Amino acid sequence: MAVPFMLTSLPRRILESMMKLLVFLFAAFFSFGAASVAAVPAEQPSRLMMVVVMSRHGVRSPTHPAELNAYAAQPWPAWPAEKSGYLTPRGAILMRQYGAYYRRNYGSQLGFTAGACPPSGAVFIWADVDERTKATGSAIAQGFAPGCNIAVGHAPADPDTLFDPIPGVGTVDKTTSNDSILGMVGGNFNGIVQAYGSTFATVERVLGCTTPSRCSKSIAATPTYITNDGDGGLASLNGGLDMAGDVGENLLLEYVDGHPNVGWGRVDHATILELMQLSVLGKQLEHNRYGARAHSSNIMAHILQTLQEGATGKAVTGTRVPPEAKFVFLSGHDTQLAEFASMFGLSWLVKGDVRNDAPPGSALIFEVRQSGSGETFVRTYYAAQTLDAMRALHGENPQRVPLYIPGCPGYDCPMDTFTSVVNAAIDPSFVRDW
Repeated sequence: MAVPFMLTSLPRRILESMMKLLVFLFAAFFSFGAASVAAVPAEQPSRLMMVVVMSRHGVRSPTHPAELNAYAAQPWPAWPAEKSGYLTPRGAILMRQYGAYYRRNYGSQLGFTAGACPPSGAVFIWADVDERTKATGSAIAQGFAPGCNIAVGHAPADPDTLFDPIPGVGTVDKTTSNDSILGMVGGNFNGIVQAYGSTFATVERVLGCTTPSRCSKSIAATPTYITNDGDGGLASLNGGLDMAGDVGENLLLEYVDGHPNVGWGRVDHATILELMQLSVLGKQLEHNRYGARAHSSNIMAHILQTLQEGATGKAVTGTRVPPEAKFVFLSGHDTQLAEFASMFGLSWLVKGDVRNDAPPGSALIFEVRQSGSGETFVRTYYAAQTLDAMRALHGENPQRVPLYIPGCPGYDCPMDTFTSVVNAAIDPSFVRDW
Protein backbone atom coordinates (compact mmCIF):
# COMPACT_ATOMS: atom_id res chain seq x y z
CA MET A 1 0.00 0.00 0.00
CA ALA A 2 1.47 3.36 -0.99
CA VAL A 3 2.08 5.75 1.91
CA PRO A 4 1.18 9.42 1.31
CA PHE A 5 4.27 11.61 0.80
CA MET A 6 3.64 13.71 3.87
CA LEU A 7 3.87 10.61 6.11
CA THR A 8 7.13 9.22 4.76
CA SER A 9 9.19 11.34 7.11
CA LEU A 10 7.63 9.73 10.19
CA PRO A 11 9.53 7.00 12.09
CA ARG A 12 8.89 3.47 10.81
CA ARG A 13 7.32 2.18 14.05
CA ILE A 14 4.78 5.06 14.04
CA LEU A 15 3.92 4.31 10.41
CA GLU A 16 3.40 0.63 11.24
CA SER A 17 1.11 1.52 14.14
CA MET A 18 -0.92 3.83 11.95
CA MET A 19 -1.26 1.15 9.27
CA LYS A 20 -2.49 -1.36 11.84
CA LEU A 21 -5.03 1.17 13.08
CA LEU A 22 -6.29 1.77 9.55
CA VAL A 23 -6.64 -1.96 8.93
CA PHE A 24 -8.58 -2.31 12.19
CA LEU A 25 -10.90 0.59 11.34
CA PHE A 26 -11.62 -0.79 7.85
CA ALA A 27 -12.37 -4.24 9.28
CA ALA A 28 -14.62 -2.81 11.97
CA PHE A 29 -16.51 -0.67 9.44
CA PHE A 30 -17.23 -3.54 7.06
CA SER A 31 -18.08 -5.87 9.94
CA PHE A 32 -20.62 -3.37 11.27
CA GLY A 33 -22.04 -2.85 7.80
CA ALA A 34 -22.53 -6.58 7.29
CA ALA A 35 -24.21 -6.93 10.67
CA SER A 36 -26.48 -3.97 10.03
CA VAL A 37 -27.97 -5.50 6.88
CA ALA A 38 -28.29 -9.07 8.17
CA ALA A 39 -31.91 -10.01 7.46
CA VAL A 40 -32.84 -12.75 9.91
CA PRO A 41 -30.90 -14.43 12.71
CA ALA A 42 -30.05 -18.07 12.12
CA GLU A 43 -32.88 -20.38 13.18
CA GLN A 44 -32.10 -22.72 16.04
CA PRO A 45 -32.14 -26.44 15.19
CA SER A 46 -35.57 -27.86 15.97
CA ARG A 47 -38.16 -30.45 15.04
CA LEU A 48 -41.42 -29.37 13.39
CA MET A 49 -44.44 -30.76 15.22
CA MET A 50 -47.44 -28.89 13.72
CA VAL A 51 -48.30 -26.12 11.27
CA VAL A 52 -51.43 -23.95 11.51
CA VAL A 53 -52.18 -21.67 8.55
CA MET A 54 -54.69 -18.82 8.90
CA SER A 55 -55.29 -17.82 5.28
CA ARG A 56 -57.28 -15.35 3.27
CA HIS A 57 -59.25 -16.95 0.45
CA GLY A 58 -57.92 -16.83 -3.10
CA VAL A 59 -58.62 -14.30 -5.86
CA ARG A 60 -62.34 -13.55 -6.11
CA SER A 61 -64.57 -11.39 -8.26
CA PRO A 62 -65.81 -8.11 -6.70
CA THR A 63 -68.48 -8.59 -4.05
CA HIS A 64 -70.42 -5.42 -4.96
CA PRO A 65 -69.65 -4.84 -8.64
CA ALA A 66 -72.13 -1.99 -9.26
CA GLU A 67 -71.72 0.18 -6.17
CA LEU A 68 -68.85 2.27 -7.58
CA ASN A 69 -70.31 3.00 -11.02
CA ALA A 70 -71.59 6.41 -9.96
CA TYR A 71 -68.05 7.42 -8.99
CA ALA A 72 -66.41 6.51 -12.32
CA ALA A 73 -66.48 8.19 -15.73
CA GLN A 74 -66.80 4.81 -17.46
CA PRO A 75 -68.61 1.61 -16.49
CA TRP A 76 -66.46 -0.74 -14.43
CA PRO A 77 -65.01 -3.55 -16.54
CA ALA A 78 -67.13 -6.68 -16.59
CA TRP A 79 -65.83 -9.86 -14.97
CA PRO A 80 -66.31 -13.36 -16.37
CA ALA A 81 -69.47 -15.32 -15.69
CA GLU A 82 -68.73 -16.35 -12.10
CA LYS A 83 -71.02 -14.81 -9.48
CA SER A 84 -69.89 -11.81 -7.46
CA GLY A 85 -67.57 -12.73 -4.63
CA TYR A 86 -66.78 -16.20 -6.01
CA LEU A 87 -63.31 -17.68 -6.36
CA THR A 88 -62.14 -17.18 -9.93
CA PRO A 89 -60.66 -20.00 -12.06
CA ARG A 90 -57.24 -18.31 -11.83
CA GLY A 91 -57.77 -17.92 -8.09
CA ALA A 92 -58.26 -21.67 -7.81
CA ILE A 93 -55.03 -22.36 -9.73
CA LEU A 94 -53.08 -19.98 -7.50
CA MET A 95 -54.46 -21.65 -4.37
CA ARG A 96 -53.50 -25.08 -5.70
CA GLN A 97 -50.00 -23.65 -6.11
CA TYR A 98 -50.14 -22.59 -2.47
CA GLY A 99 -51.20 -26.10 -1.48
CA ALA A 100 -48.27 -27.61 -3.40
CA TYR A 101 -45.94 -25.10 -1.74
CA TYR A 102 -47.14 -26.04 1.75
CA ARG A 103 -46.63 -29.74 0.98
CA ARG A 104 -43.19 -29.11 -0.50
CA ASN A 105 -42.13 -26.92 2.42
CA TYR A 106 -43.64 -28.91 5.28
CA GLY A 107 -44.51 -32.43 4.12
CA SER A 108 -41.22 -34.17 4.84
CA GLN A 109 -40.71 -32.23 8.08
CA LEU A 110 -44.09 -33.49 9.29
CA GLY A 111 -43.25 -37.06 8.34
CA PHE A 112 -45.46 -37.31 5.23
CA THR A 113 -44.12 -39.70 2.59
CA ALA A 114 -43.39 -37.92 -0.69
CA GLY A 115 -46.01 -38.63 -3.35
CA ALA A 116 -48.29 -40.49 -0.93
CA CYS A 117 -51.49 -39.44 0.78
CA PRO A 118 -50.97 -38.10 4.32
CA PRO A 119 -52.08 -40.37 7.17
CA SER A 120 -55.76 -40.21 8.08
CA GLY A 121 -56.48 -37.17 10.24
CA ALA A 122 -53.04 -35.65 9.73
CA VAL A 123 -54.41 -32.83 7.54
CA PHE A 124 -57.32 -30.74 8.83
CA ILE A 125 -58.93 -28.07 6.63
CA TRP A 126 -61.80 -25.86 7.78
CA ALA A 127 -63.41 -23.08 5.70
CA ASP A 128 -65.87 -20.28 6.32
CA VAL A 129 -69.24 -20.81 4.65
CA ASP A 130 -68.72 -18.51 1.63
CA GLU A 131 -68.20 -20.11 -1.77
CA ARG A 132 -64.78 -18.51 -2.12
CA THR A 133 -63.54 -19.83 1.23
CA LYS A 134 -64.84 -23.37 0.67
CA ALA A 135 -63.44 -23.41 -2.88
CA THR A 136 -60.12 -22.14 -1.51
CA GLY A 137 -60.01 -24.99 0.99
CA SER A 138 -60.68 -27.49 -1.79
CA ALA A 139 -57.92 -26.01 -3.97
CA ILE A 140 -55.46 -26.20 -1.05
CA ALA A 141 -56.37 -29.86 -0.51
CA GLN A 142 -55.88 -30.63 -4.22
CA GLY A 143 -52.50 -28.92 -4.29
CA PHE A 144 -51.32 -30.38 -1.00
CA ALA A 145 -52.35 -33.98 -1.66
CA PRO A 146 -53.63 -34.53 -5.23
CA GLY A 147 -56.15 -37.36 -5.53
CA CYS A 148 -56.34 -37.96 -1.78
CA ASN A 149 -59.86 -36.54 -1.33
CA ILE A 150 -59.04 -34.64 1.85
CA ALA A 151 -62.28 -33.32 3.31
CA VAL A 152 -62.90 -29.60 3.70
CA GLY A 153 -65.01 -29.00 6.78
CA HIS A 154 -67.35 -26.05 7.21
CA ALA A 155 -70.40 -25.03 9.20
CA PRO A 156 -73.79 -26.20 7.87
CA ALA A 157 -75.03 -22.64 7.44
CA ASP A 158 -74.06 -19.01 7.88
CA PRO A 159 -72.76 -17.84 10.27
CA ASP A 160 -69.85 -19.98 11.37
CA THR A 161 -69.09 -18.71 14.87
CA LEU A 162 -65.42 -19.55 14.41
CA PHE A 163 -65.14 -16.73 11.86
CA ASP A 164 -68.20 -14.66 12.85
CA PRO A 165 -68.92 -15.16 16.55
CA ILE A 166 -71.05 -12.05 17.01
CA PRO A 167 -73.87 -11.62 17.59
CA GLY A 168 -74.26 -14.68 19.73
CA VAL A 169 -70.88 -14.90 21.48
CA GLY A 170 -70.30 -11.86 23.65
CA THR A 171 -71.92 -8.44 23.51
CA VAL A 172 -70.50 -5.43 21.68
CA ASP A 173 -70.38 -2.06 23.44
CA LYS A 174 -71.33 0.28 20.61
CA THR A 175 -69.99 3.41 22.28
CA THR A 176 -66.61 1.82 22.86
CA SER A 177 -66.60 0.48 19.31
CA ASN A 178 -67.31 3.92 17.86
CA ASP A 179 -64.74 5.65 20.05
CA SER A 180 -62.10 3.04 19.17
CA ILE A 181 -62.25 4.23 15.56
CA LEU A 182 -62.78 7.96 16.13
CA GLY A 183 -59.97 8.05 18.65
CA MET A 184 -57.55 7.02 15.90
CA VAL A 185 -58.42 10.00 13.66
CA GLY A 186 -58.73 12.90 16.09
CA GLY A 187 -62.42 12.47 16.85
CA ASN A 188 -63.63 12.84 13.26
CA PHE A 189 -62.61 12.10 9.69
CA ASN A 190 -62.16 15.71 8.56
CA GLY A 191 -58.40 15.41 8.15
CA ILE A 192 -58.34 12.19 6.12
CA VAL A 193 -58.64 13.68 2.62
CA GLN A 194 -55.97 16.32 3.30
CA ALA A 195 -53.60 13.85 4.96
CA TYR A 196 -53.92 11.47 2.01
CA GLY A 197 -54.64 14.11 -0.61
CA SER A 198 -52.27 12.80 -3.28
CA THR A 199 -53.69 9.28 -2.98
CA PHE A 200 -57.28 10.50 -3.23
CA ALA A 201 -56.20 12.49 -6.30
CA THR A 202 -54.86 9.26 -7.82
CA VAL A 203 -58.20 7.58 -7.08
CA GLU A 204 -60.05 10.32 -8.97
CA ARG A 205 -57.57 10.21 -11.86
CA VAL A 206 -57.93 6.44 -12.23
CA LEU A 207 -61.72 6.75 -12.12
CA GLY A 208 -61.56 9.41 -14.84
CA CYS A 209 -63.03 12.05 -12.54
CA THR A 210 -60.38 14.76 -12.68
CA THR A 211 -63.07 16.91 -14.28
CA PRO A 212 -65.95 16.72 -11.75
CA SER A 213 -68.65 17.02 -14.41
CA ARG A 214 -67.54 13.68 -15.92
CA CYS A 215 -68.72 11.76 -12.84
CA SER A 216 -72.00 12.07 -10.99
CA LYS A 217 -70.26 11.68 -7.60
CA SER A 218 -66.78 12.26 -6.19
CA ILE A 219 -65.18 9.85 -3.72
CA ALA A 220 -62.81 12.53 -2.41
CA ALA A 221 -65.77 14.85 -1.74
CA THR A 222 -67.86 12.15 -0.05
CA PRO A 223 -67.68 12.37 3.76
CA THR A 224 -66.47 9.37 5.73
CA TYR A 225 -68.63 8.31 8.67
CA ILE A 226 -69.30 5.31 10.87
CA THR A 227 -72.42 3.28 11.58
CA ASN A 228 -73.01 0.32 13.87
CA ASP A 229 -74.03 -2.09 11.14
CA GLY A 230 -71.01 -4.36 11.60
CA ASP A 231 -71.32 -7.80 13.19
CA GLY A 232 -73.05 -7.53 16.54
CA GLY A 233 -73.22 -3.74 16.25
CA LEU A 234 -69.51 -3.14 15.70
CA ALA A 235 -68.68 0.23 14.15
CA SER A 236 -68.01 0.09 10.43
CA LEU A 237 -66.67 2.64 7.96
CA ASN A 238 -68.88 4.17 5.31
CA GLY A 239 -68.46 6.93 2.76
CA GLY A 240 -65.36 8.26 1.04
CA LEU A 241 -62.54 6.31 2.72
CA ASP A 242 -64.48 3.04 2.56
CA MET A 243 -65.21 3.48 -1.14
CA ALA A 244 -61.64 4.53 -1.90
CA GLY A 245 -60.52 1.31 -0.24
CA ASP A 246 -62.94 -0.65 -2.43
CA VAL A 247 -61.52 1.03 -5.53
CA GLY A 248 -58.02 -0.12 -4.60
CA GLU A 249 -59.17 -3.62 -3.70
CA ASN A 250 -61.20 -4.10 -6.89
CA LEU A 251 -58.34 -2.90 -9.08
CA LEU A 252 -55.90 -5.15 -7.22
CA LEU A 253 -58.25 -8.07 -7.95
CA GLU A 254 -58.24 -7.14 -11.65
CA TYR A 255 -54.44 -7.03 -11.58
CA VAL A 256 -53.81 -10.35 -9.86
CA ASP A 257 -56.54 -12.08 -11.89
CA GLY A 258 -54.58 -11.22 -15.03
CA HIS A 259 -57.04 -8.80 -16.63
CA PRO A 260 -55.75 -6.65 -19.51
CA ASN A 261 -56.02 -2.86 -19.27
CA VAL A 262 -56.41 -2.76 -15.50
CA GLY A 263 -58.44 0.25 -14.41
CA TRP A 264 -59.31 1.24 -17.98
CA GLY A 265 -55.62 1.07 -18.83
CA ARG A 266 -54.71 3.67 -16.22
CA VAL A 267 -53.35 1.35 -13.53
CA ASP A 268 -49.97 -0.34 -13.24
CA HIS A 269 -48.20 -2.03 -10.32
CA ALA A 270 -47.01 1.25 -8.80
CA THR A 271 -50.52 2.71 -8.95
CA ILE A 272 -51.92 -0.39 -7.23
CA LEU A 273 -49.49 0.12 -4.35
CA GLU A 274 -50.48 3.75 -4.00
CA LEU A 275 -54.20 2.99 -4.04
CA MET A 276 -53.88 0.15 -1.53
CA GLN A 277 -52.62 2.57 1.12
CA LEU A 278 -56.21 3.75 1.59
CA SER A 279 -57.51 0.19 1.69
CA VAL A 280 -55.01 -0.77 4.41
CA LEU A 281 -55.77 2.41 6.36
CA GLY A 282 -59.49 1.67 6.31
CA LYS A 283 -58.95 -1.87 7.55
CA GLN A 284 -56.64 -0.72 10.32
CA LEU A 285 -59.30 1.73 11.52
CA GLU A 286 -62.26 -0.63 11.23
CA HIS A 287 -60.43 -3.67 12.61
CA ASN A 288 -58.83 -1.81 15.50
CA ARG A 289 -57.98 -3.57 18.76
CA TYR A 290 -61.48 -3.36 20.25
CA GLY A 291 -63.17 -4.64 17.11
CA ALA A 292 -60.48 -7.28 16.65
CA ARG A 293 -60.90 -8.65 20.17
CA ALA A 294 -64.67 -8.80 19.78
CA HIS A 295 -64.59 -10.45 16.37
CA SER A 296 -61.43 -12.61 16.39
CA SER A 297 -60.81 -13.62 20.01
CA ASN A 298 -62.80 -16.79 19.34
CA ILE A 299 -60.77 -18.01 16.37
CA MET A 300 -57.45 -17.03 17.98
CA ALA A 301 -58.36 -18.92 21.15
CA HIS A 302 -58.99 -22.05 19.09
CA ILE A 303 -55.76 -21.61 17.15
CA LEU A 304 -53.97 -21.50 20.51
CA GLN A 305 -55.74 -24.69 21.62
CA THR A 306 -54.73 -26.35 18.36
CA LEU A 307 -51.10 -25.32 18.81
CA GLN A 308 -51.20 -26.69 22.34
CA GLU A 309 -52.36 -30.01 20.89
CA GLY A 310 -49.44 -29.88 18.51
CA ALA A 311 -47.03 -29.26 21.36
CA THR A 312 -48.34 -32.08 23.56
CA GLY A 313 -49.90 -34.54 21.12
CA LYS A 314 -52.95 -34.66 23.41
CA ALA A 315 -56.53 -33.51 22.82
CA VAL A 316 -57.41 -30.07 24.22
CA THR A 317 -60.96 -29.34 25.30
CA GLY A 318 -62.76 -26.69 23.24
CA THR A 319 -61.41 -27.30 19.74
CA ARG A 320 -62.58 -29.75 17.09
CA VAL A 321 -59.13 -30.18 15.52
CA PRO A 322 -58.05 -33.78 16.25
CA PRO A 323 -54.80 -34.20 18.20
CA GLU A 324 -53.30 -36.29 15.38
CA ALA A 325 -53.50 -33.32 13.00
CA LYS A 326 -50.11 -32.07 11.78
CA PHE A 327 -51.12 -29.58 9.07
CA VAL A 328 -54.12 -27.35 9.82
CA PHE A 329 -55.47 -24.89 7.26
CA LEU A 330 -58.17 -22.33 8.09
CA SER A 331 -59.71 -20.70 5.02
CA GLY A 332 -61.02 -17.29 6.00
CA HIS A 333 -60.67 -13.66 5.02
CA ASP A 334 -58.34 -10.69 5.20
CA THR A 335 -60.52 -9.70 8.18
CA GLN A 336 -58.82 -12.29 10.37
CA LEU A 337 -55.33 -11.23 9.27
CA ALA A 338 -56.07 -7.55 9.90
CA GLU A 339 -57.62 -8.30 13.28
CA PHE A 340 -54.74 -10.51 14.41
CA ALA A 341 -52.41 -7.65 13.47
CA SER A 342 -54.38 -5.28 15.71
CA MET A 343 -54.70 -7.74 18.60
CA PHE A 344 -50.99 -8.50 18.77
CA GLY A 345 -49.35 -5.44 17.22
CA LEU A 346 -48.10 -7.42 14.21
CA SER A 347 -46.58 -5.89 11.11
CA TRP A 348 -45.29 -7.42 7.88
CA LEU A 349 -43.94 -6.43 4.51
CA VAL A 350 -43.08 -8.41 1.39
CA LYS A 351 -41.40 -6.98 -1.66
CA GLY A 352 -43.85 -5.68 -4.23
CA ASP A 353 -46.70 -4.89 -1.84
CA VAL A 354 -47.55 -2.24 0.74
CA ARG A 355 -46.96 -2.75 4.43
CA ASN A 356 -49.64 -4.82 6.18
CA ASP A 357 -51.66 -5.53 3.07
CA ALA A 358 -53.22 -9.01 2.92
CA PRO A 359 -53.77 -9.90 -0.75
CA PRO A 360 -55.70 -13.01 -1.80
CA GLY A 361 -54.17 -16.24 -0.51
CA SER A 362 -51.85 -14.53 1.97
CA ALA A 363 -51.57 -16.17 5.37
CA LEU A 364 -50.22 -16.12 8.88
CA ILE A 365 -48.37 -19.36 9.60
CA PHE A 366 -47.85 -20.68 13.12
CA GLU A 367 -45.27 -23.45 13.49
CA VAL A 368 -44.97 -25.52 16.67
CA ARG A 369 -41.38 -26.68 17.06
CA GLN A 370 -39.35 -28.57 19.63
CA SER A 371 -35.76 -27.68 20.39
CA GLY A 372 -32.99 -30.20 20.97
CA SER A 373 -33.48 -29.77 24.71
CA GLY A 374 -37.16 -30.70 24.44
CA GLU A 375 -38.65 -27.22 24.84
CA THR A 376 -41.55 -26.33 22.53
CA PHE A 377 -41.92 -22.93 20.92
CA VAL A 378 -43.96 -21.14 18.26
CA ARG A 379 -42.38 -19.59 15.19
CA THR A 380 -44.64 -17.27 13.17
CA TYR A 381 -44.45 -16.24 9.53
CA TYR A 382 -46.40 -14.22 7.00
CA ALA A 383 -46.59 -15.70 3.49
CA ALA A 384 -47.87 -14.20 0.24
CA GLN A 385 -47.54 -14.69 -3.49
CA THR A 386 -46.28 -11.46 -5.03
CA LEU A 387 -48.77 -9.40 -7.01
CA ASP A 388 -46.75 -9.87 -10.19
CA ALA A 389 -46.45 -13.62 -9.61
CA MET A 390 -50.22 -13.86 -9.28
CA ARG A 391 -50.73 -11.79 -12.41
CA ALA A 392 -48.39 -14.12 -14.30
CA LEU A 393 -50.12 -17.19 -12.77
CA HIS A 394 -46.81 -18.32 -11.29
CA GLY A 395 -47.26 -18.30 -7.56
CA GLU A 396 -45.38 -21.54 -6.96
CA ASN A 397 -42.89 -19.86 -4.61
CA PRO A 398 -44.63 -17.46 -2.22
CA GLN A 399 -42.55 -15.09 -0.17
CA ARG A 400 -42.35 -16.10 3.48
CA VAL A 401 -41.10 -13.59 6.05
CA PRO A 402 -40.69 -13.94 9.83
CA LEU A 403 -43.05 -12.13 12.20
CA TYR A 404 -42.21 -10.81 15.62
CA ILE A 405 -45.00 -11.09 18.21
CA PRO A 406 -44.61 -8.39 20.89
CA GLY A 407 -44.16 -9.97 24.30
CA CYS A 408 -42.01 -12.80 22.94
CA PRO A 409 -38.22 -12.85 23.45
CA GLY A 410 -37.61 -13.06 19.71
CA TYR A 411 -38.90 -14.76 16.57
CA ASP A 412 -39.02 -18.05 18.51
CA CYS A 413 -41.60 -17.76 21.29
CA PRO A 414 -41.61 -20.40 24.06
CA MET A 415 -44.99 -22.13 24.22
CA ASP A 416 -45.72 -20.87 27.73
CA THR A 417 -44.87 -17.30 26.73
CA PHE A 418 -46.92 -17.56 23.54
CA THR A 419 -49.87 -18.84 25.57
CA SER A 420 -49.60 -15.91 27.98
CA VAL A 421 -49.37 -13.40 25.11
CA VAL A 422 -52.48 -14.84 23.42
CA ASN A 423 -54.48 -14.98 26.64
CA ALA A 424 -53.61 -11.35 27.33
CA ALA A 425 -54.65 -10.30 23.81
CA ILE A 426 -58.03 -12.04 23.54
CA ASP A 427 -61.27 -11.25 25.36
CA PRO A 428 -62.67 -14.46 26.92
CA SER A 429 -66.19 -13.02 26.89
CA PHE A 430 -66.10 -13.43 23.09
CA VAL A 431 -64.90 -17.06 23.17
CA ARG A 432 -66.81 -20.32 23.30
CA ASP A 433 -66.11 -23.96 22.53
CA TRP A 434 -65.82 -24.92 18.88
